[in-house]
Amino acid sequence: MPSLIVMAMIASNKILSTSLFVRLSFILLLNSVYTSADFPCISRRYAEESIVCVCNSTYCDTLERIQPQCNTYNMYTSSEAGSRFLKSEGFIENYVTADYEEFDRILELVPNKHFQTILGFGAACTDAAGLNWLALSEKAREKFINTYFSSEGNEYSMIRVTIAGSDFSPSPYYYNEYPENDKDLTNFTLNCPDVSYKIPMIRAAMAAATDEVLVFGSVWSPPQWMKWMNNDYAISRLKSEYFQTYADYYCKFAQLYEKQGVPIWGVTTTNEPLDGAVIKIPFQTLGWSVQKMGQFIKENLGPTMKTCVDKPIKVLAADDQRLTIPLWFTGFGDIDPELMNYIDGVGMHGYLDSYVPGDIIAANLKNYPDKFVLSTEFSDTSESGINLGSWRKGETYIVTILDNLVNHYVAWVDWNMAVDLQGGPNWAQNFGDSEIVVNSTSDEFYKQPMYYVLGHFSKFIPRGSKRIDVIRRTAVKVDVDENNIYSSYPDRKDVYDHVAFLTPRETVVVVLANYEEDPQQTALIIGSRQITVDLEAKSIVTVEFPYYC
Repeated sequence: MPSLIVMAMIASNKILSTSLFVRLSFILLLNSVYTSADFPCISRRYAEESIVCVCNSTYCDTLERIQPQCNTYNMYTSSEAGSRFLKSEGFIENYVTADYEEFDRILELVPNKHFQTILGFGAACTDAAGLNWLALSEKAREKFINTYFSSEGNEYSMIRVTIAGSDFSPSPYYYNEYPENDKDLTNFTLNCPDVSYKIPMIRAAMAAATDEVLVFGSVWSPPQWMKWMNNDYAISRLKSEYFQTYADYYCKFAQLYEKQGVPIWGVTTTNEPLDGAVIKIPFQTLGWSVQKMGQFIKENLGPTMKTCVDKPIKVLAADDQRLTIPLWFTGFGDIDPELMNYIDGVGMHGYLDSYVPGDIIAANLKNYPDKFVLSTEFSDTSESGINLGSWRKGETYIVTILDNLVNHYVAWVDWNMAVDLQGGPNWAQNFGDSEIVVNSTSDEFYKQPMYYVLGHFSKFIPRGSKRIDVIRRTAVKVDVDENNIYSSYPDRKDVYDHVAFLTPRETVVVVLANYEEDPQQTALIIGSRQITVDLEAKSIVTVEFPYYC
């Protein structure tokens, strides 16, 4: 213990004052806790820009959150250069700098001004996710679940599950496909994917999680006998005689999952209903008009979900792109105000967020203060398949999550929990990336930069946290060029680089982003206290400190 020996020598020679000696002792003790508690990333470089962290049946990097002590802050950094939840700590200063030019930005935190309350963070249990998880050995599967849900991982508390199949399935399938025209759904049973891997995966997550896991389901399409077709597999509508049958389809799913130990917290009203109405999509969809969807919610789905199981199941409208919220939410209120009694919240996908300013959310929810909005699906679709180690994709997540949280989202749920090395399986060849990529041949999985980005929010902003106001005293210069993340949004001024929360742990959590090629320095001011934060180039940082001392 050379550091303690040095400390003792310094103290005996009275070089340091007593108070400074105590501070140094505390720092060394805390750093020794950090070192012993966490397992570091075993990195592997696939892309020039950054790394993945490699996990297998015997090893996976971990992160223990440390409760900050009075007058100190804890900081966690992930960066393009390779930092992954790098821990550091410091003391909160008792003064506010007057030299604004010293910093790249000055952020004044206003904890007594609250906005939305956080519900949770998570990802989706699709067939692709379940199959890739099942392909790992038992010990590797355990580490996979822990890295997402346990106290040593990202501590996710929400899961979206596909009701029957989606494009991320080996082949399309439905419940009660036969007999056809069966209005009473007499043959509704869970399929092999549910029993073999989706329910086991969710139950494992629930057992490992640090909070209640809220599970909500989304239907891509009911069996084809419920729909009329327009000579196209992807353009379809529900036959009116099956409106209640379709509502019962949701209910029977929820009842059977609950019997298997997986309560369903909510359902969405159909995945991307605009796709099946007007847009050709090469996988199963169900299209709606606003009028018919409103009728279905009011007369069928809403009443059915209220009485399906002992506890009412929440109904989430839209489950579509942000630009559709005037259709799938506000439009319902215009048609029939009573319809809104059956809608609890709005699910938004984030694929087109860069084209739609976030203030569309507040504008459409302003007359419905009892409703909430959450992200139900997002993935970087700038290229097909996976890109191992891509920090650029990680930055896309930073931009999107910050944008959503600043614009009143109460939850953020990613798409697939896992894909294979091709970006699937996906029967429609619509391959995509994921926070975790599974290599079943070598029994290992790779944690992408996206995983760490989401962890900077999910691990430190627990359910019940309240977003607080932040006043920017200086502006960061934004250089728009082909190598800058801002170039993806050349016409927008709302690319956010910070958000702050007051947590149930009686701490303040601030998430900061540096999109620039050079390091930055930020001053956080709260009352008469100040924290100076040094950010690596191309990085995301979470800062946590006590609020009441």
